[in-house]
Amino acid sequence: MRGRSHRPSRSVAAERGSRQEIARRGQLNGACPVPKVLFVCTGNVCRSPFAERLARLLSDGSVEYASAGIQALHGEPMDRPMADQLSARGGTSEGFAGHQLTASMVREADLLLCMESRHRLWVVDEAPVALRRTTLLTHFTAVAAQQPALRGDQIVKAALTQPIPRGVKDIADPYRQGDEAAALAAEVLAQHVRQVVIALEG
Repeated sequence: MRGRSHRPSRSVAAERGSRQEIARRGQLNGACPVPKVLFVCTGNVCRSPFAERLARLLSDGSVEYASAGIQALHGEPMDRPMADQLSARGGTSEGFAGHQLTASMVREADLLLCMESRHRLWVVDEAPVALRRTTLLTHFTAVAAQQPALRGDQIVKAALTQPIPRGVKDIADPYRQGDEAAALAAEVLAQHVRQVVIALEG
């Protein structure tokens, strides 16, 4: 997927990034302010907005969910096949517009969940401060499944400190791949998003 890319300033790298910083702003255990999870994909019109809107639908409000793309189709609505999949699950794409991932978004997010390994590498390369807060969505849910007793900040710490093993799958991009690809991506994403919400809010 292609779109105009506005790469975030490297000045963000000068900021200190640590779990202590996150704790000062509010841990993922219900403390104020409300912690923020950012889903990241390429164009921010398929995978990450689907995850964002579904997570919001399932959320009890104790965690804020947002999304952005590393090469976003800025201002574009959600891709129709994925919007239809979201609607079929009770969500809505109304009012959504694609957003380019920016330095301020990275600074403000407590946890960044990427759809592909290259998204994670892009984020960390552009904003090294995000290293301790960025992982793959599929890795996060794998750790959550392995350690179901952990919740909130505990599962975040576990997922971010455990190395991402080889073979962890990306979530395939369904953009312009047709209704069948959108349905498959939506089903996979729905499973992972439910796990995220349960792990963070359950």
